[in-house]
Amino acid sequence: MVATRRHSGQTVPCHTQGFGAARNQPQAGRFLKEKIMNDKLGLTRISLLILLATLAACGGGGSSGGSATTEPPPSGTAPPSSGTGPSASGTVEFFATFPNLGQFRTNPDPADGISDDNIWWVEQKVPGRAVVVNVGRDGGSGLRLHTEPGDSDVSGSGTNERNDVALTQFTDGVQGREQWWAHSILFPADFVDLPPNVGGAWNYGSLMNFHDNAGGPTMGPAQLLFYPTGLHYQIFGGDPANPSLSEYPVGPITRGVWYDFVIHVRWSSEADGFYQVWLNGKRLFQHTGPTLYRGSGVYLKLANYHTAFGQSTSVIHDRVIRGTTWQVVSLTPLEEVSL
Repeated sequence: MVATRRHSGQTVPCHTQGFGAARNQPQAGRFLKEKIMNDKLGLTRISLLILLATLAACGGGGSSGGSATTEPPPSGTAPPSSGTGPSASGTVEFFATFPNLGQFRTNPDPADGISDDNIWWVEQKVPGRAVVVNVGRDGGSGLRLHTEPGDSDVSGSGTNERNDVALTQFTDGVQGREQWWAHSILFPADFVDLPPNVGGAWNYGSLMNFHDNAGGPTMGPAQLLFYPTGLHYQIFGGDPANPSLSEYPVGPITRGVWYDFVIHVRWSSEADGFYQVWLNGKRLFQHTGPTLYRGSGVYLKLANYHTAFGQSTSVIHDRVIRGTTWQVVSLTPLEEVSL
């Protein structure tokens, strides 16, 4: 995970290590855990199919004549209700609202590893940094990512401090794929603003990014950052040796307010890519151009990753959804998008 800054007309990477780089090293234990997770999910799906076939044969499971049954989203939680938002039209492909209070990964050895729900890869300095708390955007609970001074050297973070979770299995961010995503972020009372950039210091952090899976030059290519001055988006793509860069300011950070982001993306390393973002129903920007590095894909990360500044800090994530239309991911109508 990385942010960049401009100096004398050039874009200079400030950090080039992260989860993607770590995954490219030989890590048999991690890959074994991911295989186990896949096996478990596969067995669950097989069991569901057997159960449905049995119900159909016995005439149960619905009205006479039968009806199509949709497999639950991979997170195991129920699809989102329409609530006060637009009526649903489309398919929910992934949905997570972190319903189980307590530590997100209870296994203390090592602190890094698969979450207890077998969905996310947790990156934390010590057990208990990633915790599901009773503050949420959907369902009353959300995932609190917390760092303390000294939480450096976590999954390749170097001197930067990190508490992240990665969705390695269900992002499906590959060349030519078009997706709708939503996720919500809250800055709680114990979120601490980064100190001003003085004396040559350059402070930044990352809250969410679609992370390159092949060790690209910036570990983007799409990332929501926070600076001392507020929120900011960066989008990279194209030739890894000479990537394009587009930057979009988002706005100031306000505590105690949910930021509901909706993203419409076509993943492409060429000019036909796009990345459109809405915040609380209002369009933020519409990027056109590369959204992948050539030959790479992406996976989603939720993050509390930042330069070290000597204080503890937290962010809360909730309501992570991938779907085929904006209606099934967004809580509200979207500006400049028709029903």
